[in-house]
Amino acid sequence: MLYRISNKIDIKIPIQVKNISEKILSFLQARTKIGGLEISDTALRFAYFKDKALHVAGIRLPPGIIESGEVKNREQLVEALRSLREQISADFHQGKLINVVATLSSTRIYIQAFTLPLIEGENLEEAVRLNIKMISPIELSQAYSGWQPVDRNQSESKLEILTAFANKTFVDRTSGLLKEAGFFPIAMETGALSLVRLLREQGAGFEPDKFYLLASIDNRGLQFLIIRRGQLHFEYFNSWKDIQGDTKQISWQDFEAAVKRNLHQVLNFYGSQWPEPLTGAFLLTNSFAEEISKIIKENFSLAVRELKLKLDQPVGRELFEVVGGALRADIPRSKDRDINLLGITVQEEFRRLQIMDFLKFWELLAPSLLGILLAALVISYLSLVNLRNSLESQSSFSMNEKRTEEIGSLKSQIDEFNRLVSFVSSTQGSLKPKTLLADKIGSLMNSGGLTLDRLHLQAGGLPAVLSGGVKSRDILLNFKNALAADPAFDSVNLPLSDIQPKNEGLSFIVNFALKK
Repeated sequence: MLYRISNKIDIKIPIQVKNISEKILSFLQARTKIGGLEISDTALRFAYFKDKALHVAGIRLPPGIIESGEVKNREQLVEALRSLREQISADFHQGKLINVVATLSSTRIYIQAFTLPLIEGENLEEAVRLNIKMISPIELSQAYSGWQPVDRNQSESKLEILTAFANKTFVDRTSGLLKEAGFFPIAMETGALSLVRLLREQGAGFEPDKFYLLASIDNRGLQFLIIRRGQLHFEYFNSWKDIQGDTKQISWQDFEAAVKRNLHQVLNFYGSQWPEPLTGAFLLTNSFAEEISKIIKENFSLAVRELKLKLDQPVGRELFEVVGGALRADIPRSKDRDINLLGITVQEEFRRLQIMDFLKFWELLAPSLLGILLAALVISYLSLVNLRNSLESQSSFSMNEKRTEEIGSLKSQIDEFNRLVSFVSSTQGSLKPKTLLADKIGSLMNSGGLTLDRLHLQAGGLPAVLSGGVKSRDILLNFKNALAADPAFDSVNLPLSDIQPKNEGLSFIVNFALKK
């Protein structure tokens, strides 16, 4: 038997305004709609953003379907997932898989941090792979792993890496039953990462450059998270089953002792790893918040505040992990750098589905666009035809004396322009090609060893002027005679007054005319 937790909850949430390019991509469906899906022992929860509002739906699971994160009854879980899908199908495409960021119980996922020197690129990836092989709690061939940088210390040249491991069979089975129920996982993470993301992005009073302890107490057990500069560095979890032992119930004394014992271990670990003191602690619980805060304050001297979100209305503790997953789902895939425990084949399949959806969208859109374009061309053509007919009709009835004078003036201007063109053409025809004459003069000067300073060829029958330099008067006279003997030149004149000494030689000016 299934129990419905709630219907949709509309919560106004402050989301950064998307830039123009993201809006265009969203309109063209290049960005796939994605939601957050939490799978716990007691419930299935789904959260997604629509029109800057958060929508949440859920199904409560009866005991025995999932125990400590392990699926015990696959058929009933698939049925519950399908019922959940029916609640949200109105906002997603019918008949298609719903893409989700899956948040799973921390009891089935192991996380661990390690430190490396400050390296980048391929060297960093190779160093991470080697460390993952050494610290993996599961045989690496039977595990999926993911990693992300969580802290960069420039002064000490250290880089801290957070890794996560999950059994490959467990991940593949979970992915398979999600697909069977109509969901497609594009990312899979532990609930601890979802909680830290929610605290970082929506936690009231959270400062991203400080160091915090997050104490989460729910029906699963005690969970303590170390958060440094907005990133998860350590997780410690103790289930109620381990705390309870052989007793039928946990007394308040046993509960208080468990909180002190576990928190003491976590703080001892923190002190051995990092020198900076904790800024404070956030408490996440549905009950006994004041009593638990008092235990922490009196025994560990930590400033404790209950975790509140920056939302317009409160959200129950049970929804925090799935809202954290929805925040990741709302990030463009190209910018998502968080740990993903899915195998590469699943990620490649998601990219293939994205491409197929994009092509199908344009397969439907292209004919519509072509039809609209054709209609616009036809309308434009008809409008131009009507405009031309209107102009022709007006010109045939509005010809008057003023228009006749304008046309006459225009004709006169055209005749004057044609006369000028004819004059220019005749003038150009009478000129010698200047390039050939310049080549000929250059050849005569080179053969005599003269240097050219300036050659000015003038139109309209005016004499040309040539100035240059020569070593001796005899060479200059030979050059003048060569010009006079050439049939292309006439009236060659070498004024004696223009022959002047210059740099162990002479400067001169020769005037000549070009024969027609």
